[in-house]
Amino acid sequence: MKKHFLTTALCSAILLMAGSTVRAQVSHGGTPHYHMTKAPVKTEVLASINNDTYLQEDILGNKMGTPMRVGVVQSTNITNTTHGTITTEADGTRVWRMAVSSPNATFLNLHFSTFELPEGAELYFYNEPGTFVLGSFNASNRLPEGNFYTQAIPGSTAIIEYREPQAVAGQGRLTLSQVVHGYKDLFETVNNNTKGELGDAEGDCHINVACSEGDDWRKQIRATVAIQLTAGYYSFMCTGTVINNTNRDRKPYVLTAYHCQDLNQYGGLNGMTFYFNYQASSCNGTTGATNRSITGYTILAKRAYSNGSDFCLVQMGSTIPLGYRAYYAGWDRNNVNSLTGAVCIHHPGGDIKKISLAKSVTRLSGSYANFYQATWYSGADNKGVTEQGSSGSGLFNADGLVVGQLFGGTSSCDYINSNTSQLNDMYGRIYASWTGGGSSTTRLSDWLDPTGTGVTTLEGIDYTDNVSIATAELPSLQVYPNPSNGTIHINVSDLGNANYKVFDLNGRCLYEGRTVLTTTVQSLNLNSLPAGTYRLLLYTAANSYSQTIVITK
Repeated sequence: MKKHFLTTALCSAILLMAGSTVRAQVSHGGTPHYHMTKAPVKTEVLASINNDTYLQEDILGNKMGTPMRVGVVQSTNITNTTHGTITTEADGTRVWRMAVSSPNATFLNLHFSTFELPEGAELYFYNEPGTFVLGSFNASNRLPEGNFYTQAIPGSTAIIEYREPQAVAGQGRLTLSQVVHGYKDLFETVNNNTKGELGDAEGDCHINVACSEGDDWRKQIRATVAIQLTAGYYSFMCTGTVINNTNRDRKPYVLTAYHCQDLNQYGGLNGMTFYFNYQASSCNGTTGATNRSITGYTILAKRAYSNGSDFCLVQMGSTIPLGYRAYYAGWDRNNVNSLTGAVCIHHPGGDIKKISLAKSVTRLSGSYANFYQATWYSGADNKGVTEQGSSGSGLFNADGLVVGQLFGGTSSCDYINSNTSQLNDMYGRIYASWTGGGSSTTRLSDWLDPTGTGVTTLEGIDYTDNVSIATAELPSLQVYPNPSNGTIHINVSDLGNANYKVFDLNGRCLYEGRTVLTTTVQSLNLNSLPAGTYRLLLYTAANSYSQTIVITK
């Protein structure tokens, strides 16, 4: 029942750099044409899965030190040329629709091994009632390996709607090769008593972040994300914190736990989805939006708990859209022995976001000197604990700075009024993670202090904050005409997926987007920007480019 159970013996947005496999997904908006009509659609029904079997396995195996398992992967071979229904609309648009059903599933994730969309084509996903829609997705969402996968879609049936303009009709190729069958009630489809849409905390002592206990932590709350991971045969849930770096350039970094991605025994990690603002709007609320997500990851640095601090720093495969209102949390790497006024913000059981106020936090010694121990309040003084699914969540000091991430512990709502000596959790210390194992892939310093400032604390930045743009050492981008009326051409030799941002002279990001560089000369439409001088940054898989542009009206 724990995030990473500890016995008394302690058993155990933008593509910028190489490392672990890079994956990304951000939708482009729009509305599918058929999702409200409930028009008939051919359905592929997958083999039945007994949810209770896996739920019982979780009860028996919950001391194995893994993140919370929530789904089972099923293999499929569904294509847009061999399955589904094709219709042609009056304007020549070709539409392929297909439904996939996994009986008794609480949610579905769809994994495509082939994802070839021509220019102008659009792809949507929605549940059977048409109340949940993802998309649109297009050619720019194709991953480097040629694949694509979705976030969780509630219910046991997901409908795919693929639209091609007449000029490219019949050119697209899609192969749905895997479906994640959710067996835990992540979207309250099995009963009406769940506490959230991405999960259901076992305990009833948790405190919604919308409650007054969260009033002093509103920014830090927006830095906390739920993480869904897929590894070979199963899907899991953890928690992470969006974190700042000394460049203050809004790199999409997330700090979480090493054991959240240590899934080789299940076939190896092959997917991460980050859910933003998944929280109730009221203190007693039970649901939160789940359609603000980024699917994608690059593991930058990590180190296990053995001789380390159980940390993992991940770069999301896309910049965080401004509409997500993300906060990039600050950090403190000082070596201190105790903390007062510390809190943990987390997703217990994959539930809506909760906040827990620590009674005390002390540095451990000996073999566990890389960890803090947080002790929680008991009885009528309860101010929250953690549970499985909270793994990787950030521990914030009284100044609102991250000082560690959750490794595990023995705390439980069950112990609030009984075994109060068990109300303890352990957090890997940023102090220990800073130098880690002495290399860029085993420490935080290279990523959180890329400029080598040597600072021991760093304040967070908000999505609207003015920040300096470190572009002096970036190669120039050929842009013409410059000045322009807003439509510009860029000349770059790096082909493939690219992200771009436009900053004003005060360092405020005003516009961002994603494009596919199919030729060395590419057009970019910035007509929505007012007249003025801006800094354009372009990020490709291999390089980053910068150029000052002038728009006249």
